[in-house]
Amino acid sequence: MLRNKDFILKHILELLRPSKNKKTTKMPEKCSQCKKPAILEVADNHLCVDCYSKLQQANYLDWVIEASILNYQNEELEHSIGLGYKKGRIHIPMPNTIKTGDFMYHNIRVDNSVVGTINTGNIGKLDVNMHAMRAENKRELADILQQLTQAILDATDIKAEDKNSALEWLSFLSNQALTPKSELQPTMGQTAISALEKILTNTGSVASIWSVAEPLLKNLF
Repeated sequence: MLRNKDFILKHILELLRPSKNKKTTKMPEKCSQCKKPAILEVADNHLCVDCYSKLQQANYLDWVIEASILNYQNEELEHSIGLGYKKGRIHIPMPNTIKTGDFMYHNIRVDNSVVGTINTGNIGKLDVNMHAMRAENKRELADILQQLTQAILDATDIKAEDKNSALEWLSFLSNQALTPKSELQPTMGQTAISALEKILTNTGSVASIWSVAEPLLKNLF
């Protein structure tokens, strides 16, 4: 009986003793941002699928802003020396994104609840143009456009159709703010401002911001 006990004890000790040939199971790393299981390492940070996707979106928006500024500066140069044609433009495709929550641009937050009802293309153009305005020392206009755009998106007393219309007109006006004086479209500009006035003047959540933005937009023309 004693020999059997000794044999069993020896066998247990063998099982517990670390072995060079024994493979140990390594627990997966945690995401450094949200603690979900990580899938890869970026700059010494472990990231999960969701956080890596957000990083890729942020990198893409950085590239869009830089490319848009380069395109704008190229147009300014061609206009100043009278070339009259466009060449060397950087093509900027808008990505197809899978929505999993609120989407943050550099200047604008789009709530998940309105994503399916608005044209995010206009939001992207506004976001890029705001960045370009600040680079061109037009910070006051960029700041009020940022506040107005966010207020329109967050408003619960504006119909989705009117939101899209307002954002489309604001996108046009933001382009005009970066256009040389000789190439402005004053007739379309006044039409855009009139359309915005009709939508926003009597809207409680946006009217006060619109009253500040309206004279700045009219000064463009």
